[in-house]
Amino acid sequence: MTADDDFHPDDDFPGDHPDNFDPVPEKAASTKFSSFDAWFETWLSAIVARKLSSSTGKNRVFCPRWFEHPEVVVRLHALWTAWEAASAAEDGAAMSAWWVHHADPQLRTMLDAEHGPMYLCSRDSHQKTPPIRLNLAQAPAGWFDELTG
Repeated sequence: MTADDDFHPDDDFPGDHPDNFDPVPEKAASTKFSSFDAWFETWLSAIVARKLSSSTGKNRVFCPRWFEHPEVVVRLHALWTAWEAASAAEDGAAMSAWWVHHADPQLRTMLDAEHGPMYLCSRDSHQKTPPIRLNLAQAPAGWFDELTG
């Protein structure tokens, strides 16, 4: 698929299938949760409560098939790693800082029904969202050479 092709929500994009997506190998040695998905399923999804829209593009949305949105998976994985670090910290304010500096801004972005990564979805339905690369022109050969020298 090139940038000039029309986007079709049912098309598969290279590398965006959940089976092909592994942002960082997970390690359970020094973590409270053995894996990212265990943390999400048993902790974060049980804690976070937001009013979600049943209409596409309005208010807040969290797609029922969130795991099929690579950006959401990467953001949630980053939240988990930051949560594990805050949870292990001796600083009593670390978890508060995690909410203010990590969770709140990430959730605002992810749940934004107009501009977030699940903008075509509603709380009841999933639509594949195209990555921005489909709308980009390729830089000419040598364009960035002076930056890599």
